[in-house]
Amino acid sequence: MVSKLFYGATLFFLLVLSALLSVSLFPLNLFAESGAVSPYVQSDPDEVAPFEVASAETLPEEGDEDRRVMMMYYGKDAVVVSPTRYLKPVSQTAENITIVTQEMMTMINAHTVAEALQIVPGVQVDFRNAFGSYSTANIQGAKSAYVRVMIDGVTMNDLPNNFGLIGEMPVQNIERIEIIKGPASSSWGSSLGGIINIVTKDGTPTLKGTGSLYGSYGKHNSGDFRADADGQISHLNYYVYGGNLGSKGFTPRTAYNADSFYTKEKLDITDKLKLIFTLGYNKEEDGGGVFPPPYNLTVSDKNHNLFSTLGLKYDVTNEVTVDLDTRYLNQSFNTNDYRLGTGALYSHYIDNENTKGATLKLTWETENQTLIVGSEYDDGQSSSPSFINKNNSLIKSAVFANDSFKNLIKDFYITPGLRFDYVNTGGNFVSPSLGVAYNPTEGTTCRFTVARGFNAPGLAQKFATGITYVPNPGLKVENVWSYQGGIETTMLQYVWLKLSLFRHDIDNGIKALYLDSQYHYTFLNNTKQRRQGLEFEVETFPVYHVVFNAGYAFVDAKDFLTETRMPGVGRHTLDIGAKYRGNFLTAYFWTHYIAWDSMAKGLSYGDRSFVFNLNLMKKLYQNGRNSVDIFLTGHNLFNASQYTSNTDNPRRWIEGGIRLHF
Repeated sequence: MVSKLFYGATLFFLLVLSALLSVSLFPLNLFAESGAVSPYVQSDPDEVAPFEVASAETLPEEGDEDRRVMMMYYGKDAVVVSPTRYLKPVSQTAENITIVTQEMMTMINAHTVAEALQIVPGVQVDFRNAFGSYSTANIQGAKSAYVRVMIDGVTMNDLPNNFGLIGEMPVQNIERIEIIKGPASSSWGSSLGGIINIVTKDGTPTLKGTGSLYGSYGKHNSGDFRADADGQISHLNYYVYGGNLGSKGFTPRTAYNADSFYTKEKLDITDKLKLIFTLGYNKEEDGGGVFPPPYNLTVSDKNHNLFSTLGLKYDVTNEVTVDLDTRYLNQSFNTNDYRLGTGALYSHYIDNENTKGATLKLTWETENQTLIVGSEYDDGQSSSPSFINKNNSLIKSAVFANDSFKNLIKDFYITPGLRFDYVNTGGNFVSPSLGVAYNPTEGTTCRFTVARGFNAPGLAQKFATGITYVPNPGLKVENVWSYQGGIETTMLQYVWLKLSLFRHDIDNGIKALYLDSQYHYTFLNNTKQRRQGLEFEVETFPVYHVVFNAGYAFVDAKDFLTETRMPGVGRHTLDIGAKYRGNFLTAYFWTHYIAWDSMAKGLSYGDRSFVFNLNLMKKLYQNGRNSVDIFLTGHNLFNASQYTSNTDNPRRWIEGGIRLHF
């Protein structure tokens, strides 16, 4: 248990540090040499910016104070949409949020979202199989069913279990991933643990067009082959991507093959009216591995998803904008379990889903205030032989309002939010929130949020039947009160620091209850939980083109009713890395450590070891936007064990490839 003394000391440190900064006792040039600049303002194109550069249209005007503050943290890509559903500077954001950019994903040669999220402190990835294809993500100890995964505003969690399988999502079409740590229900509804919001690429506004080709090949016939192109035709801006990712598998019966396609078009119908269309498709076959005694099973999956959005954006005036967004998602999950030895079919699971939804949003933006009001509706249909009624619906409707105030008090940014949800599987729920960001100096932001959130039970928990499962139609929503505070600063000119504290108090938590010795079980709202802890991150200024970074997260999760720790929580995670970027060679060496807490008896798992990785990239040719790069990546260099659920993680493997831009 985290002691009150520890929390008190940490909070005291935050208050003292904030006070010191506000009276400028720590000048920004304390350790600077003559002529030195901030580590997060690029003066040399060979220097590594912590985050990738965004398009100019998303940034404040040149010379704006907000722009200079944002660049202190993240270079120019310092706008996020997830906390309040509109683009705002990170320096004005009260929520604990992390951005993973395309540059970061390139640095680690990530193939899937699962691989990209492994470098984020506070996010614990249960990494399984090739490219993490069987992976889910926890945030600050919140299980994956509490974490909402979105692409282009489409929720990708399945309806029966609320799982978001991040290992099935390729990264080529992703501009950035925004992770909100903690409930975001006042903006997005059911999201007790947090949000993983995937923001896709836009087309480059050029009539000549651009494109890229990527190919890699490695151990066990593992390959990733992708291509994309973008540009502009008259008033139409376009982006299109296609790829294949596959492997024979790094452990027995974990072969994987996935085909994916994505496109986005933006059409300027008039100066005030824009149309945006997206379409994405992913089809994959995945071996789930071997589950030894007492299970004696092997698993095979065939899944696909097709999603599409169509949106209209109309600028009513210079201050008022109306957005109408529609969305559609079709998903299919087909799982077969076979007996080891005989190969006889043990169980078969199939789920076909169709979800349709729409959001109507009005944004009113003035110099010192941005108000958003809106409503949304989603109707999800899941058809599975395991359901009592064979076909079950998850219907959600909501109204919401989020406001942002600037300069009511100098250097304070205040963000209240309120949302009312109706979910047919759990009833009504009201989600208030209040966030405050304070910038005592240009290079520092202090944050505090308090929020109420909820999680609606999945359809399977209420209605599904199975060999050992008994449904419970009386399940209600789980709810949480969340408190977070922290500080982010570049007060030492050569170091960026971030410290966050969090506490989440959960009521009506859903937990499995075994009914007899034959493993028959059901789910009940029978737990009260508290998840609390801290996150710490640091990144240095480039010295001889080398940047060091580290991140640590501690999570203490406890069931108040049983006075025991919550099982399967990543109690300690540690990430350490070193980046080098010269004129022609780029390298990133990083390691990841995790210690899982209170693992279930009889469950085979591996942790408390460091997984080391190395990615080397060399530029062979560059002429304007045309370039040719080659790369070599070593995964898990020392064969470390870091897995759960009786399925080993991939051990050491090497891949190499080429990347072309034109």
